[in-house]
Amino acid sequence: MVIFNALQTSLSGGIGRYSYELAKAVYLLNEIEFKIVIREEDEAIFQFAKREDLIIAKGISNSKQRNYYEQFVLPQKIYKTYPNAIIHYPDSMAPIFAKNKIIITVHDLAFKSVRGGFTWKTTLWKNIITNLSIKKADKVIAITNFTKNEILKFYKIDINKISVVYNGFNDFSKDNIDYDKISSGILSLEKDRYILTVSTISPRKNMDGLLKAFNFIKNRTDCNLVICGKDGWLYDDVYKLVDELGLSERVIFTGGVNDNELMYLYKSAKTFVYPSFYEGFGLPPLEAMSYGIPVAVSNVTSMPEVLGDSAIYFSPYNVKEIGNSILECMNLKNKKTFKNEYSWDRCARELIKHYKD
Repeated sequence: MVIFNALQTSLSGGIGRYSYELAKAVYLLNEIEFKIVIREEDEAIFQFAKREDLIIAKGISNSKQRNYYEQFVLPQKIYKTYPNAIIHYPDSMAPIFAKNKIIITVHDLAFKSVRGGFTWKTTLWKNIITNLSIKKADKVIAITNFTKNEILKFYKIDINKISVVYNGFNDFSKDNIDYDKISSGILSLEKDRYILTVSTISPRKNMDGLLKAFNFIKNRTDCNLVICGKDGWLYDDVYKLVDELGLSERVIFTGGVNDNELMYLYKSAKTFVYPSFYEGFGLPPLEAMSYGIPVAVSNVTSMPEVLGDSAIYFSPYNVKEIGNSILECMNLKNKKTFKNEYSWDRCARELIKHYKD
């Protein structure tokens, strides 16, 4: 039996999306005995599972409560009822005192590689818990070879303990858009030509570099820049830079969006740009490519591995190169071919092999 911890489910976040989609894909394959741990508030979206296959946690409304439950309550509960089960935590945080066998998924080690990318408290906590978790885990799943190499770089670990299983991604382009669920502000963008990026606003995502690159090319395009994503750490600096560069009439911030709004933004965009300094996988460029949008991305970390020759690449540290790559994307006469090799079904099937091993 495998017990999958989906307490972090939030469909607007990367790990939350991974938790939900992977739990659903493994469950529906019906190849192993599989139970899913969920918050009571998320029960409605897990209706694909029989109730007896859900372990429902109550009273978890924030990350501190979730972390406590994952570390101290859930391991004891599982061992008492299912002492021979494997527990899969789909993030780099293992239940340190668990007596069951443990699998964790490591998405990235940005806190190790990106200076100034996180608060000092977050960096300290991630260093401590990831070190303990990698030692504790019986199996570590890395979502790319890049992430695998990062783990080997920073931790003393048997290479045979790590396996690479690529993420799936949600091909929204095949879904119908419910226009009633789109805000008037986003609907109004249809009349504009725009360059799109989808990202949390934080230092690691290099919004500063993107704004400077857009400022560099603003007189060579009539497109505006649309930044879709929630405010993260140090987001205020990004808004200040827009004012300093005099771009307030050309840059649009949507904030967080729902799936219908995201699909609409992809469908209507002229081109997509992703200037991140560090990605363990990078889902937004794949989502954009599924709509046939030309994509320009950073040439670092996992992105060349995941996207192959389907994108135009630039150095995220070179503002002029970012800007020129965006223009190159917009002027492409022959669109690059996108072959989707990433599905949650494939991800689930590969993971089941590791469960059985």
